[in-house]
Amino acid sequence: MPAPTRPRQIREPRGVARGRNVHLNVLLLANRSLEQLEAICRTVDLTHAQYVALFVLCLTPEPDADGLPIGAVADGLLNRASDTTRLVDRLERAGLAERFPNPADRRGVLVRATAKGREVFAEITPAIQELHRTQWANLTTDETAQLDHLLLKALWGDDLGASQLEG
Repeated sequence: MPAPTRPRQIREPRGVARGRNVHLNVLLLANRSLEQLEAICRTVDLTHAQYVALFVLCLTPEPDADGLPIGAVADGLLNRASDTTRLVDRLERAGLAERFPNPADRRGVLVRATAKGREVFAEITPAIQELHRTQWANLTTDETAQLDHLLLKALWGDDLGASQLEG
């Protein structure tokens, strides 16, 4: 009886292995950062997505103005735009945001942070800023700038990556 043949082992080219390792490390870093952000947000009964929406609403030039269209809130989020309406629903139920008819578009609504929403945002923001200040402690200032530049370049190519670093 012939000896069983072993399946042929596929060798991964060095460039592929490096790309896979970078991919995995970026995912691990993103997951770790998101876990840290979520833990901070939970201290005030928010999700990170809700905090980002409050960030958009509270940092508008005139927070007490008529508000922002839902689409403008969606543009500032890192999630799918279709989730924005449900996200604003949750903020509204929690008393952190409110909606108003859009006088420029009768079919649309505007959203703004309530006084309570601005208070919660002001309460949690220092802890998030401290995380951002310390999360790159293993890197020098120059290495952090280089990492930012390389991530922008990976995302957007040479032109935008370089212009964003200088801006």
